[in-house]
Amino acid sequence: MEQNRTSNSLIVVFNANGAEDMTMRRGDRQSGMSIWGLMVSAAVGIFFLLLFFKLLPPYINNAKIKTDLANMASQPGASRMTLSDIHNALSRRFEIDDVSYADLRTDLHVTRPNPNGPLVVQIAYQVRVPMAYNITALLDFNDTAQLGAK
Repeated sequence: MEQNRTSNSLIVVFNANGAEDMTMRRGDRQSGMSIWGLMVSAAVGIFFLLLFFKLLPPYINNAKIKTDLANMASQPGASRMTLSDIHNALSRRFEIDDVSYADLRTDLHVTRPNPNGPLVVQIAYQVRVPMAYNITALLDFNDTAQLGAK
């Protein structure tokens, strides 16, 4: 004698008239993710993981630039630095930190908005990251620091 081991559950549904409609549902159907759902979920996860790893180095590089600008702005005598002093100080810091995306000759801008105010050092640059085939991500960075701000 063979017994059926599937679980049955009673489902009560109320129809539009308010009357009860009782039906039996067999519990022998599997529920969960199919192989296609798993493959699509894995493909989406891998896409975002690759996107993360492709875009991570420029953001780490930008964090180094922000740190170098903040350190230079906080050093004693920063308000009396000339353009060549600022360029040399940042070049040394960028060499030590292995900053590779910003070019100080074209991306460094030093201004003094007020005649007696602090110097404002700005590094604005773009990074192009090739993603796949002819798809490229363009990242804009703009970092500023005030030298001699009180």
